[in-house]
Amino acid sequence: MFQQIIKPLACIVFCLTIVVTTSRVKAQNESYSPEKTNLPHTLLNEKHEYYKQLYPEILFLVLEGGDELLDDMMVLDLLLGYQPMSLDYEHPPNLREDLMIVSAERIWHMLQHQAPSASLFKADNPLGWQEHICVLTIAPQEVAADSSQATQHLLNFPEKIIRQIPSNFQLQSGDYLEFIFDHEVYHCLQSMYVGPQQRSHKEFWAEYNNFLDEHGADAYALGMHIKNRGDVSAFAKNISRIRDMALYNADPDHLTCKALEQVLKFPVKTITEMNAKEVFDMANRIKDSIIIDYDEYIQYLASAVQAMKELGVEAQVSEELRSRINGIQAEQAKVKELVANARRCLTELRVDEFEP
Repeated sequence: MFQQIIKPLACIVFCLTIVVTTSRVKAQNESYSPEKTNLPHTLLNEKHEYYKQLYPEILFLVLEGGDELLDDMMVLDLLLGYQPMSLDYEHPPNLREDLMIVSAERIWHMLQHQAPSASLFKADNPLGWQEHICVLTIAPQEVAADSSQATQHLLNFPEKIIRQIPSNFQLQSGDYLEFIFDHEVYHCLQSMYVGPQQRSHKEFWAEYNNFLDEHGADAYALGMHIKNRGDVSAFAKNISRIRDMALYNADPDHLTCKALEQVLKFPVKTITEMNAKEVFDMANRIKDSIIIDYDEYIQYLASAVQAMKELGVEAQVSEELRSRINGIQAEQAKVKELVANARRCLTELRVDEFEP
C-alpha cells in the first residue's frame, strides 16, 4: 500500500522538477542576449536529447549548479533513492555508503565551481525512471559562452594572453560545448559498458587510471566531432594543439595528444560512416593501443613535473605531488620532448610571451 502511494508522488515530484529545470533554462535564455545564452543552452539540450534517445537504459541528468546548486542536489537525492551505489569505482559492500558520500561531495564541489564532470550511479528502487543514472555537471555559460571563454576554459591562461590568440586559433564555443558533453558522457559509458576502476593499493593508481581514461574520453569526443562535422575542422586541430599544452596548466593527466593524433589518422569517411557506439568502440581501441603500464606512468609523471619546471610553471605543481615523486628519476629525453611540444604549440597560437 505504501509503495502504491509513494510511486505516483515520486513521479509527480520528478515531473515537477523537470518542469522547474526547463523553466529555469528558458528564463535564463530570456535574460541574456541570444548569442550569449540561447545557443549554448540549445546545444546542451540537443546533446542531452540525443543521448537520451541513443541510450534509453540510462537516465542522463544534466546539472548546472551556480544559484541552483541546492535544487540540483535535491533532484539528485530524489532520483538516487535511499541506498544508491557508485558504478565508477570497484568497492566492497561495506564501503558503499562511504563512497557515495565522497561521490556526492565531489558533485557538490563541481557544481559550486560549475566545472564539468561525470558520475554513474545505480539508483535504489527507482520509481518510474531508469536504474542507471549518469550525472553530468555542465554549465554552458561558464565554459562556452563565446570562443574566447571556451579557449580560456581549456587553456586556463590569463585573459591578456588569450587576447593574443587569433580568432582562427580559438575554440568555437558551440564545438567546445559539444566536445565537453561527449567527453563527459564517455566516462559514464565506460563505467557502464567497460567497467569501474578496479581496486588497488598502488599509490598513483587513481592518477594512472585518470590519465588513461582521459585519453579515451578525448578520443571519443574528437571522433564524435569529426563524425558530426564530416571533416577535420579547425576546431579539431586547435583542440589537439591546446591539449598538447596541458603541462602549462600543471595538468599532466590531460596531455592526451597521442590519442587525438590517432583519431586524426583515421580517414574522415571512415569516422562519418560510424554510428556513435562504433565511435565509442574506436575510442576504447585507441586508448588500449597507447596504454602504458603503471611503472611507465610514474616515470612519465616525474618527467612531466621536470618539464613543467623548465616551462616556468613550477609554482603550479603542488607540494604534495613534488613530495610523492621525490626520488623518482625523470627521463631526460622525455622531458626534452614534452618541453619542445608545449613550446611549439604556444608559438603556433601566436603567443609572443608567456608569463604564468
